[in-house]
Amino acid sequence: MLCYAGAIRYTRDAKLAAWCVKKAHHLIDTYQHPDGYLSTYANQDLLRANPDSPDYEKHWCFNIWGQKYTMWALVELYRATGDKKCLKAAEKMMDQLISQMKRMNVTIDKTGSWAGISSMSILRPLVELYIEVPKPEYKALADYIVKVTDVREGQKPTANLIYDALSDRPVVSWFYKPMLLSKAYELQSFFEGVAAYHRLTGDARALAATEAFWGHLFREELNPMRSASYFDHFLYAKRHVNGMTELCDVTHWIRLNRELWKLTGETKYLDCIEEAFYNAFLAGVTPDGAWGAHIIRSHGTRHVTAPAQTGMTMHQCCPDNMLRTFYDWADTVADVAKDGAWEVNLYSDADIVLPGAKMELRGGYPVSETFRLRVVAEKDGKLRLRVPYWAGAIGVDGKALKPAAGKVELAVSAGEQTFNLVLKMPPRAIDSEAPDFEDIDTVTELDTQRQEGFTKTFMCWYTPEMKGLVRRTAAAEIMRGPLVLAKGRLVGTSRDETFEFKTINKQPGWKLSLVPQKRTTKNIGVWGAWDLTLEKGEEKKTIPVADFWSVSCMDDPENWFSVWF
Repeated sequence: MLCYAGAIRYTRDAKLAAWCVKKAHHLIDTYQHPDGYLSTYANQDLLRANPDSPDYEKHWCFNIWGQKYTMWALVELYRATGDKKCLKAAEKMMDQLISQMKRMNVTIDKTGSWAGISSMSILRPLVELYIEVPKPEYKALADYIVKVTDVREGQKPTANLIYDALSDRPVVSWFYKPMLLSKAYELQSFFEGVAAYHRLTGDARALAATEAFWGHLFREELNPMRSASYFDHFLYAKRHVNGMTELCDVTHWIRLNRELWKLTGETKYLDCIEEAFYNAFLAGVTPDGAWGAHIIRSHGTRHVTAPAQTGMTMHQCCPDNMLRTFYDWADTVADVAKDGAWEVNLYSDADIVLPGAKMELRGGYPVSETFRLRVVAEKDGKLRLRVPYWAGAIGVDGKALKPAAGKVELAVSAGEQTFNLVLKMPPRAIDSEAPDFEDIDTVTELDTQRQEGFTKTFMCWYTPEMKGLVRRTAAAEIMRGPLVLAKGRLVGTSRDETFEFKTINKQPGWKLSLVPQKRTTKNIGVWGAWDLTLEKGEEKKTIPVADFWSVSCMDDPENWFSVWF
């Protein structure tokens, strides 16, 4: 329903809005208890499994986590449609939960899974509900969540997330059981709530902690697919050559960057959104858009398709979140700055409607370096264009303009005008931070704690044909603009060439050049196709390559691909 709320705002479709409200009313009328409880758990007092067991964190309990999403969807559906019954149902849910925790003498950090992190991620929808229904007990609960995670020490398992984010210790070291507790989806969801808390209260430490958390992920956890995580955990993903990321992690990495961009205006967050979307995210979406992946990998035969959950044939958290990301992307493409300037942030083909201006982007970016922006303005104004970090300058009508703070500013006259734009995209090699030899039978957490079989198990999970393809040695990536390039069957790379172990990693002096492939029956299914030439001294090799997402997103055990060179 969160996706549908986004769809209503995007399409302004009255029939869709009416259908969604009807569905929501049915849910409320059928399943909400008189006291306000609305959840999938029959026992509403089951807020934590086995609360008396010292190993309680091994037993999952998603009661409040599920309530979080239901309540949030009701709030957003109210905002999209104005339906007050939805808002009242969300209010009753929150009232019941607060009353229940008081009756049971339990605090929210002692509920749910993963040291209470799953439950405390209710912070984001709690803030949104408080904006609509400003009850002091809602603000008090939000204050408590922020305060209880900003302490130096606590009993294991700890969740001192705000305090730890502001430290220089890597995320993997924050937990005494990182393989269990360092969950990427939940942690990013929590800090999205901390950002919302800052937006509500102006709390400077909340913003600083969110920015610091982002910095940890950017330095420690960016994986080869340009998402942040190693199989839904923060286990120093930059050090793992066998990249794996859950599609939910991609969604929430994009959402975290989006929140920070809206709060700070810094374009580095837009750079991360763009790279995550074009690579890890789109690779997790089936070509027809009907379903998606659970796990996206850096190399192999296919990604791990999302399995149906809880007995429902068309429900899984990753494809559910996938739909939200399309609307998050669309909402980020362009906006109006505080000073009234029109800003274009992303360059995929788009029709844009902003107050005072309509725009049209065309050209096939980022496969194409050249594209055009047509602007029809009601009055004279300013137009700002983002310049990605990898570009250095943007060509505007034949003139190269260097950015200030990641943007260039143009004068726009009332009426219609067209800007011809160029962002040069020479290929560039990205050295891997993985060790030269990764022991696939163990995963090392700060070289102090060993967990048996993690990489070997999950690289082949649901994809038995992956056996023997788990990589042991580091290699380099090659990027073109925001795109990760990959070898693969769909672009004409042989299997042996795709998985070869000779590498250019940490070997300066290689010259890289790209020539677009002509369209043939071999590469017709990929978005961008090039011949990549690697040259150093007398050594020279040409390899067919494509953009990572379209060469890898087929659910076919006979398809092969790799980002490693």
